[in-house]
Amino acid sequence: MSHEIQVLLEAFEHLPVEEKRAFTEEVLRRSLPFDSGSIEDEEIGAASAALFAALDKEDAGPSAR
Repeated sequence: MSHEIQVLLEAFEHLPVEEKRAFTEEVLRRSLPFDSGSIEDEEIGAASAALFAALDKEDAGPSAR
């Protein structure tokens, strides 16, 4: 991590909550769209399996939690 990033993060930590939120929104707005590259089939499969497991658990009702 560069010195400049460390300075920004330190300054961020001293901001009031609302300013942190505004700063974060602006950074995300400027960062998108972000191309993280292609997703491997294995990653898609793992994400799908995790999602379906969570949905199955949710469908099972409160007793499963």
